[in-house]
Amino acid sequence: GIDMNTILKSLGTLKLEMPSRDLKDAVGDYLTLRVSQNLRKSSSSQISTNLKLMVSKFSPIKCDKITTTMLEGWFSERQWKRSTIDGVIAKIGPFFTWCIREGWCSKNPVRGILRPKADDSEPVIFTVEEVERLMIVAHQIEPSMIPYLALGIFAGVRPEEIQRLSWEDIGEDEIEIRSIKAKTRRRRLIEIAPNLRQWLCLGGPIAPKNKRRKLDRLRKETGVTWAHDIMRHTFASYHLAKHGSGDKTSVQLGHSDTQMLITHYRKLVSKDNAERFWSISPL
Repeated sequence: GIDMNTILKSLGTLKLEMPSRDLKDAVGDYLTLRVSQNLRKSSSSQISTNLKLMVSKFSPIKCDKITTTMLEGWFSERQWKRSTIDGVIAKIGPFFTWCIREGWCSKNPVRGILRPKADDSEPVIFTVEEVERLMIVAHQIEPSMIPYLALGIFAGVRPEEIQRLSWEDIGEDEIEIRSIKAKTRRRRLIEIAPNLRQWLCLGGPIAPKNKRRKLDRLRKETGVTWAHDIMRHTFASYHLAKHGSGDKTSVQLGHSDTQMLITHYRKLVSKDNAERFWSISPL
């Protein structure tokens, strides 16, 4: 007869090798798949950039040889801040999940990564004087930039969302950021403040041509320093100071709760400065 104990003992000594794949080849296949999924150009570009950076760091290597410790070392070597690391993880994590599905990895090395402490420094925002100077000089020398600046500073619309807007999205009292045009794919409505309406009434293109060159010229002429997300941070800080409601400001920003506002967007602004900010107009 068949001795089951002998069979089970023999099976226990077998080492099952999982067929893996070269990291570079797998990334190539994955990017081809993502392109076919009709992602936004900016999102597709970010995925491609981060995965190719990873390939250039670790290739030639098999997908299942990438460890959590290796990724942590890579992040540390590049001296990335917490916010950058979070962004990279969001782009490479799904790749490894896909590798698991394809049978090339047994676990996702992104899980369990120890992130550095979050950067809790206050966001950089424009002063009232800087906004006044920026809008006045733009009105004088780069009028085609007015809608772009006004929507960013006085409505908190993200730059990439502004590029997708048209005048049809701007009503009498509200700006509609449709889900297809929103970064988060969630529709939101933004109230149009009286001074914003005055700026928008000047007309012009919402998505200006040669935006980068024109912005550089405005920065040089005004001496105003730019920072990451500064227009959106400026709107959030002055809106919160005026209305005194984290919930209301978060709704305008398109956040699902107030945590993002409290953690990343808010800089304390006095009530007087908020009143001055919301009275900046071309009249």
